[in-house]
Amino acid sequence: MKLDFSVAVHSLLYLDESRPRKITSAELAKSLQLNPVMIRNILSVLHKQGYIEGSVGKNGGYLLQRPLSDMNVGELYDLTIPPTISYARFITGDSKGLTKSDTDATDISANIGETLTDLFTLADTDYRKFYHRFTMTDLKNDMHGHGYFINLVNKQN
Repeated sequence: MKLDFSVAVHSLLYLDESRPRKITSAELAKSLQLNPVMIRNILSVLHKQGYIEGSVGKNGGYLLQRPLSDMNVGELYDLTIPPTISYARFITGDSKGLTKSDTDATDISANIGETLTDLFTLADTDYRKFYHRFTMTDLKNDMHGHGYFINLVNKQN
């Protein structure tokens, strides 16, 4: 999985904790322990979607535009990890459409890719539904008191 979702969540929580001070990508990079260029790419997406505001230059930096309670975790996941994610790197078998005689004595190699893609797609759909149950405030609450999610989900079920 790409780090984009984790970078977005970490950055938004960091910006929230640092209010009202502007935060540079270099400062975020230090907290995330990642390259500032990668962080700026994700921040650009968040900026275009109205989660943050940013400015460049000597007094530049980033600020939150919305409260955490208005940020749905599932929407952030959908924004940073598109549903059209490719599962090709997780699949074994024949991806070139060869026949049984070209590969092995079974049809497993010729069919496993489509079967696993179906399975992964269904699991991804459930992940997305689950994430849509929470806001960034819920993540912040769990960050400051681990076990918050478990208690919240148990109450919801």
